[in-house]
Amino acid sequence: MVSGSFFMPAQESGIKEAEQKLQGMPDDTSRVNLLLKLGKYYCGSENDKALMYLQEAYTISTMLDYTAGIGKSLMWQGRIYFYKSNPALSNKYLDKAKRAVESTGDTATLSYWYLAKAFSLKTTGDYVNAVKMFSKSIELSKISGNMTRVTICYLEIGNTLLDRDNVEKAMRYFRKGLKLAQETKNRVVVSNALTSIAKAYESKNMLDSSLYYSEKALKIRVAMKMERHIASSEKTIGETLIKMGRYAEAERYLKHSLSIFEKMNEKTGAVITKLSLANALVMQNNPGGFSLAENTLGEAEKLKNPLLLSFVYIKLSDIYASNNNYKKAFDFRKKYEVLKDSLFNSEKEKMLAEVETKFQTAQKDNDIALLKEKAALESNKNIMLVILLVVFLIVISLLFVMFKYKSTAFKRQQKLLEQEKIIHAQENQINEKENQLLQEQLESKNRELASKALEMIRLNETITEIIEKLEKFSSQNGDNTMKINSINKIIHDLENHTKQNIWNEFNKIFKNIHSGFYARLLNICKDLTTTEIKIAALLRLNLNTKEIAAITFKSEGSIKTTRYRLRKKLGLSSDNKLVPFLMQI
Repeated sequence: MVSGSFFMPAQESGIKEAEQKLQGMPDDTSRVNLLLKLGKYYCGSENDKALMYLQEAYTISTMLDYTAGIGKSLMWQGRIYFYKSNPALSNKYLDKAKRAVESTGDTATLSYWYLAKAFSLKTTGDYVNAVKMFSKSIELSKISGNMTRVTICYLEIGNTLLDRDNVEKAMRYFRKGLKLAQETKNRVVVSNALTSIAKAYESKNMLDSSLYYSEKALKIRVAMKMERHIASSEKTIGETLIKMGRYAEAERYLKHSLSIFEKMNEKTGAVITKLSLANALVMQNNPGGFSLAENTLGEAEKLKNPLLLSFVYIKLSDIYASNNNYKKAFDFRKKYEVLKDSLFNSEKEKMLAEVETKFQTAQKDNDIALLKEKAALESNKNIMLVILLVVFLIVISLLFVMFKYKSTAFKRQQKLLEQEKIIHAQENQINEKENQLLQEQLESKNRELASKALEMIRLNETITEIIEKLEKFSSQNGDNTMKINSINKIIHDLENHTKQNIWNEFNKIFKNIHSGFYARLLNICKDLTTTEIKIAALLRLNLNTKEIAAITFKSEGSIKTTRYRLRKKLGLSSDNKLVPFLMQI
């Protein structure tokens, strides 16, 4: 069974910023350390994502010969496979990590390695060595000053003793762990200690006390949003409620617990919870409980964990016995006893193997001493052999160094090529943004020019109204020649001087925005008149005939005639093609 007292939620901050920072980092030790941080953060929640970060950290660390990175990446991969209910792979990675972790002299990391190894051993039923590993972790954690880890180890030793039915001794470790957790004000570990005490009371059939401590632990875990811990607490409370005969309440707690385990893809926790839920359903005479129990057995067999499978057998035996199906209950009890004996024999074999290994080691030490004596007598004969061996090793070492140098150079070259591709992509992106900015600026200028044209139309309409009023006033003073001449002069000035100023201002803005338009237009057709060029510029802004007539003080018929001449000179077959053609120049 997977213990719940060690699954602490990551409290890292700025994870999203760290992932973004990772994108531009080179393959150095800083990148490795950031990858390790991300791998640890996702270790208990998103296993596959954590594996991706840790495997990259291992690859880079190997290339850089970064021992600390190699050890930590392997160690945390071992932890992930523990969460994925694969103790064989977990032990394999942890064993590979040990030498690298020990060589760094990092006491804190080494104490964590012993803790992780203890969990993996406990999962496989190797309780004796698990307790040894927990004790070693306590020793190293005290040296490194990590009292939280010391507390965790106390609780886990207690849980191991509780699994061996040594309740009183287990309770002493739990009380000791709770006191230390309260002193260090670690609410996570306090909740774990409360859960362990609840388990001890349950084993003594003191169910009210067990439920009390379990609910206290759940309250802390809910407040801290610790999903994995919440699932574990609700599973424990559900199992206690079943023993108290409160089956409907138990069903509610167990269903919520199961939903969390399934969301986190924690298969072992899901299997255990399903069995308890099946029991709650059976006790309510719900036939779905038996089918759930049988399906859970198939899931447990796929995990290939003998300790978990033995737990499933005994639970199934209890479920069928409670429903008076004694034949099936007996069959599962028999399977449990066979597997239990197998596990016990396996543990004894391990202990015997350790004794035998120690004996063989001592025997080998004696043999080595005898060989050394013989070697001292024959040293003169072996001098040449040693020299040849040394030369051979030097040659091999040189070849290895050359190969490693070339391999590193090749990888660096590959890295440079990848960086050049990234730079090229970034340059393209910058160019696209610059082009987009220029396009936006051009559109803004066009809007400004269109606004200016609209202003010209309004101004011209105002001047036209003024001229009409002046002409009306002139007709009312037909007998006064002097006044008529003065009014006609004002009308003439308005029609000529004002028009010219407005056009000059418009033309200045147009040339600033569409520089080279006139030159390109004349390059296409050199015979264009000044009026045709002006009309072409206004058409370039997609103004209609009425708007152009208002700006230029000409009639719409005159503008249409000019458009016709312009289209013919430019060699266009249809008037509809004129404006698109001018907008492309």
